[in-house]
Formats: sequence, structure tokens, C-alpha cells
Amino acid sequence: MNRAGRWDSAPIERRVLGVVRTLTALDRLLDVLPLLADDMRVETRFTVAAGSEFATNLTEQLHRSGAQVVAWEDVGKDFDLAISPSGNGPLHELEVPVLTLPHGAGHNKLRATETGVAEEVSGLSRTQLVHEGRVVPAVIGLSHENQLPQLRRQCPEAVPRAEVIGDPCYARLRASLPMREQYRSALGVGDRELVVVASTWGPQSAFGECGDLAKLLTAELPPDHRTALVLHPNVWTKYEQLQLETWLRTALRNDLVLVPRIRKWQAALIAADVVVTDHGSLALYAACLGKPLLLAAFGDREVVPGSPVELLGQRAKRLDPTADLLPQLTAATPVPDHQQLAEMSFREELVQHLRELIYRRLELPEPAWPARPEPVDLFTPR
Repeated sequence: MNRAGRWDSAPIERRVLGVVRTLTALDRLLDVLPLLADDMRVETRFTVAAGSEFATNLTEQLHRSGAQVVAWEDVGKDFDLAISPSGNGPLHELEVPVLTLPHGAGHNKLRATETGVAEEVSGLSRTQLVHEGRVVPAVIGLSHENQLPQLRRQCPEAVPRAEVIGDPCYARLRASLPMREQYRSALGVGDRELVVVASTWGPQSAFGECGDLAKLLTAELPPDHRTALVLHPNVWTKYEQLQLETWLRTALRNDLVLVPRIRKWQAALIAADVVVTDHGSLALYAACLGKPLLLAAFGDREVVPGSPVELLGQRAKRLDPTADLLPQLTAATPVPDHQQLAEMSFREELVQHLRELIYRRLELPEPAWPARPEPVDLFTPR
């Protein structure tokens, strides 16, 4: 098969469709694209699957990222594989095989609804995977084999479609650790202690329960500390930059680093000395990397019972925003048995397997060069 047309300058044989519903989905996909690097046989285009409350300006963000964008209604049969970091949306309308990926660091949250959460594992529920009695994804990617029992309970007919593919984001974070000083230099941290405050979205998040935390930290910590704030892309989409900078005005004047909405949080996490967070995916990444960690909030009602994130919540120390902050940060330690937590959360050695899977679905021989996780991008605050 040859996908190259009259006006193409590349020998395109296959075309991949990246399906996004939110900025988070785009962030996840950009960790997968390096697996297709240097192969001019494969072209990637993107489309927006409608239906998310957090899809505002998503098409514009894709254009700003330099992506080729196809309207959903124009997708047709011009693609050989669709990759979606979510089981949500009208994926059943696509006329090509779909590979779904975990939306975050594994499958640790219950499925969000208009009124709260359902008693279903987000990404593994029948509601998301089945349409009119048909399992929609051709392949359901799991970051660890211990997610198979959850899938079997939630949607047993989907189990034959499951593949353990690891977590490309975690693999890239691990590959970046030897370059930590370069990330700190780019951030302008110098010899200062870097405190990264990270929040997921929703009322039970760190930002939702303690929105003044960045203000408190930048006011109370001595000059040999610097604070960076990472907000979930859904928070950015909901409120946008002007509103967030208005709410954070005093903290920003006190030298807060407000990390951009996508692709820069990874660099901040690698550079961090201490992480203050909640029950979001970044918390699990930070814990598994062995970062000293404190919880400023924790949405127990949103977390899957028995999941690695629930275990993190049981083990991690809590931050008390009403008490002196510096002694608490100084005393922060990695989550106990964090290596065990990593082993039960991610199969990091499977980057090669994910590339094999993609090329197998594309019916193309893999490139001769090995698949290796790339270090994450450096970040220099403006």
C-alpha cells in the first residue's frame, strides 16, 4: 500500500491518526510520536473527538503545536491506525483500527461523570470500550499486567484486545534523570531548593482545596528556595492564562514559576527537590522516581480501590498549609517502598514492544534502529 499522493514529497506508505479530546490526550500522544521518529514511510495527522468539557480551543492548540489537523467528519478511510489516549468519545465512528492508551499514569481513577464519579475504572469500563455490543478498540494498551484483573471485572469481553505496553511518559522521565543538572540549569534554579507544587483538576485537587498554596510558599520560604506550579491541562482549559495569572498575581510577583499547560511539567519534575501534590498522575510519577513528596490534598473518592495511587495516598506524608511550611518541606522524604510502587505501576522496559505493536498494526517492518525512550524537553521560564 502506498499513501503518497501526487503532491507528496515523502514516500508515505501508512498514515496514523492521533485522536485527542483534551490537552492531556495531546500531551500523552506526544510521548508516543518519538517511536515513529525518522521513518518517512509513516505520516501522522491529528483530529479532535468532540464531547469533552475541556476541548475548548483544542484545534487551535494543535495548530500551534505544528500538527496537521483533520476535521473529524473528514477522517474517512485515509488512515491505517488511530491512537487515542482515551476510550471516551465517538471512537466507534472511525473506520480504522483504534489503539487506546492509558489517559494518565495507568488506570487509577474512577470514571468522571456530570455528578461525580461512577463505580467504574476510567479507561477500562464497558461504558467506554463497548458500543452497541461491539468492543471498539482493536488494541487496549495497559501500562502493567496488574491492570488485567480490573479489565476482566469491568469489561471481560475486551480482555482479548489487551496488550501490556508500559508507559512511554515514565520511560522518558527515567531516561532524563541523568541530565537532572541540565534541567535545573535551564530552569534557572542554581543552588536553590526547587519545590514543585502539582495539582490535578477538580474540587478535591490541591488547587481546588488549597489555591493559595503557591502564594504561601513564595511568601514564607527563604531566598534559597524557589517554587514552581504545575496545573493540570484541564485547569488551564477551564480558566485560561489571564484568569490563572490574576489568581496567582502575588505568587508570580514573588518569583513563582508557572509551568506552561503542556510538555514542560516533565522538566520541572526532573529538576524538583520536593514535590507537593495530590492524587493526580504526576504524584505517582514523582513517587516512583523517588522524589521527596508531600500531599496537600487527596481525592479518595476519585481513586480506584487497591490501585497504586490509593497505596500512595496511604503511605505519603501530608502537608499542613496552616503550619510552618519550611520544616515540613525540609523533613519530606520519598514515599516508603517507592521502588515497589514503581514495579507495580509501570513496565518501563516495554517501549520496544509498543513500537513493535504499532508497526504490526501498520503491517510495516520496523525500522532497523532500536526504540529508545528520549529524554524530555528542557524548559526555560520566560
